[in-house]
Amino acid sequence: MKKWLTSGWFVVLLLAFVQCDRCKDPVVDPPAKSTDARYQFHWNSVFDQQDLVQGQTYYDYLNRRFLLEDLRGYVSQIKVYNDLDSSLVLKDYALLNWFTDPTISVNATPWKVTKIEFSLGVPADVNTATDPTTYANSHPLSVAGSSGMFWTWNTGYIFYMLNGKTDLTGSNTAPLTDPLAYHCGDDTLYRTLTFYPNPIETKAGESYTWNFEFNARKCFLNDTDTLHFDTEYLTHTTGNLPLAIKAMDLYQSAFHLVP
Repeated sequence: MKKWLTSGWFVVLLLAFVQCDRCKDPVVDPPAKSTDARYQFHWNSVFDQQDLVQGQTYYDYLNRRFLLEDLRGYVSQIKVYNDLDSSLVLKDYALLNWFTDPTISVNATPWKVTKIEFSLGVPADVNTATDPTTYANSHPLSVAGSSGMFWTWNTGYIFYMLNGKTDLTGSNTAPLTDPLAYHCGDDTLYRTLTFYPNPIETKAGESYTWNFEFNARKCFLNDTDTLHFDTEYLTHTTGNLPLAIKAMDLYQSAFHLVP
């Protein structure tokens, strides 16, 4: 009997030990360290020294009132270069609303960044050569994703769109009913901008931000040119390509890298 009790207690203790062992927290491997760096490109949108606000009234060089209703554009082929001039493409296409202070964030290979490059518009080999219905709806070049920035398959995408209204009489009280519309999109209008930040070598697991300013006033007036609303208020590119070129030149001048 004593022997049986001893054996019984042994079995009970063994079962308890097995159950407690099973109750231990499972061994979890630590999360793998990221092998990518995080690249962020942020645009702060202003109108001269003011915040850029959709629907707000601004003034042209003749002190005439106008308001901005729509201001968008494609940014494509965002690249960083190293000191050997090798490039790393971080983003192929993005459609940005300049009223929203947009930011693009990308995880990619660590790189020694000595130069940043991005383009305004859609490259010629894609602009009219690809059917937008082949893209997923979430893609910025799809029919849905382009949000009205696509004409037809043959004529391609609108690279830059500005819509607004003004009053050409110069009155301070008259309603703003005269239209302003600059819809620029043609292979000849594709522009590539290059910036030279302080060189930095990005590291895996760390985040880096480059800040740009988009000054919408320069879409109308810069150091070398001016849009004259009386005669230069409308272009859909075809039919008035010279004005589309002028508007695109001004738009291009609105971007700069914040030191």
